[in-house]
Formats: sequence, C-alpha cells, structure tokens
Amino acid sequence: MIPHVLRAFLAALTILALVSSCTGTQGGDANQAATTETVAPAGPLTYVSLGDSLAVGVGASDPRTKGYSPLYRAFLEEDTGREVRLVQLGISGETTESFINAPESQLVRAEAALRANPGAAVTVSLGANDLLREAGGADAEREAALVRYAENLDYILRTLNGASDPAPEITVLAIYNPAPGSFTDEWAGRLNDEVRAVAERNNASVAAADRAFLGREAEYSHYDQYSWDIHPTDRGYEALARAFAEA
Repeated sequence: MIPHVLRAFLAALTILALVSSCTGTQGGDANQAATTETVAPAGPLTYVSLGDSLAVGVGASDPRTKGYSPLYRAFLEEDTGREVRLVQLGISGETTESFINAPESQLVRAEAALRANPGAAVTVSLGANDLLREAGGADAEREAALVRYAENLDYILRTLNGASDPAPEITVLAIYNPAPGSFTDEWAGRLNDEVRAVAERNNASVAAADRAFLGREAEYSHYDQYSWDIHPTDRGYEALARAFAEA
C-alpha cells in the first residue's frame, strides 16, 4: 500500500500540473490576443503611372481628377480598402524610344520610384506616338516602327520588373483606334498584337482599350469632332480606367 504521505505528495503534484497547464494555455491565448490587437494597420499602396499624354490625361476636362490615372487610383482604393498614393510620371508626346533614351528619362525615374516602393501597381501607356510618327510613311516604315516598338517595350517591361523585389504589378494599355474604317484599323491592330505578346512574356497584364472603345469611338474620343485631336473625352478616360481595373 502507498503511505499516506506519498499519496498526499502525488496528489499535490497532480494539482500543480493541472494549474500549470491551465495557466500556460491562458497565457498563450492572452499573448495571441495581445499580438492581434497590436498589429499595425496596413500602410498606403503606391500606384506609378507611366507613359504618354494618355497617362497625363490630355483631353479630359480636368486631367487631375478625370484622367485615367486618378480614376484608376480611386478604383484601387475602393478595391483594397487602403489609401493609394499616385506617382504621376507620364510625359505628353512620349514614345518608347524617348521613354528609354531621353535625358533623365522616364524609365530612370520609374526605376527610382519602384525601388522606393517595392511591389507598386504600374500602368504603362506607350505606342500611339510610335505609330503616329509613321502615319504618313510607307508600309515598310511602319513595319520597322512595329519591330522597334516591340523591342523597346520588351526592354522597358524587363527593366521595370527588375527594379524592385517584390516586382511591380504592371498593366500595359492596348491602344484604341479613334478612326475606324481607315488605315489605322490594320496598324493599331498589329501594334496591339505586339502589346499582348510582349506583355505576356513579361508577366504583365493588358488593359483592353481597343475593345472598350469599339463602336463608341465618337463618344469616347474627340476625333469625330476635331480630326486633329485623338485624345479621349471624360467618358473615354472612364472607359480606360475601367479597362485597367478589369485587367
């Protein structure tokens, strides 16, 4: 038989074990709750808008609020529930060549912005000016322009992807055709084929402006009223922002 003293000693050990177990569990729960309560809210996201006059918002009644860049920023804020900071680097008249090679180029400034904001959202609008420069040229000149455009866009996307870790989330704009029924049908279509092929190789998304504008060109661009102005109207910029959001 176990002596009374030993039985009492064993009982005390059992009670101590139970108390320690309960205390450890409660302490763990308390620590977990404290950790949960002290997690800081997520900071703002960064959206970097790159490209030409479309990125700038030329043609909108107020580019600061009605261009696709501020409108897409609003889409991002609504989608994520977080503040989104817009870094606007677009330059009117930009081509893929000037984007890369101009003094203090937009590409250099974009790399700096992405290093400072890893994983940023990025939109790129380039190509319309590359094509417009050859609008009056022969087919061979347009062919050469398309080859240069694809090579330049590939270099741009590879450079942007390597600018930060994690890499940025890049969306490239497929250009719309403001003058359907003209020679631009073929060449805008071929440029957009290059946009989609190069974007796919570089893990970028494509905002399908060509499809968004189809059949609504007179409403979405100024060209029908002013043949010298191919820029979007306010409604057109809304369509571009939706295209970016859908991409």
